[in-house]
Amino acid sequence: MTGWRLEPISGADREVVEVIHLPPEQEEFAGSLDEVFGRLNESDAVGLEQGFAVLEPSGEIVGFFVLREGLRRPPWAPPGTVSLHSFRVRPGLQGKGVGRRCIALLEEWFARERPVQPQLMLAVNARNTPAIVAYQKIGFIDTGARHEEGHGPQFIFAKPMG
Repeated sequence: MTGWRLEPISGADREVVEVIHLPPEQEEFAGSLDEVFGRLNESDAVGLEQGFAVLEPSGEIVGFFVLREGLRRPPWAPPGTVSLHSFRVRPGLQGKGVGRRCIALLEEWFARERPVQPQLMLAVNARNTPAIVAYQKIGFIDTGARHEEGHGPQFIFAKPMG
């Protein structure tokens, strides 16, 4: 993974992520950038909600996600966990191992920055079959828990980080 890296971004860095234009059927599941960056710009997000751009060796942004922890984690994520949100991989690169590289970089980040966190969790829409398959391929496990959100039922997945 030489040269691939995570770059922390703030609520002021929206233009960095706008290069990842998702088709409407994916945008529905990932959440709008207005919503994502609105949350990142809230004063209580500092230190508890962080955006990350994923850059390939050339410096091109190929992915984006948000981590939430502490008081910013969702109700379905138990205390002590970190939750993953708004995971986006640039169209055209989906299905080519970029998501796997993003999660591998995130595992390295966990080892450095959050070594005591037991797991990473996420909610995936029950209708988003491609994402469910992709998450399972990279080691996420369906916890059996379910959560209801505006776009329908969500499966709660977890990935051990230790």
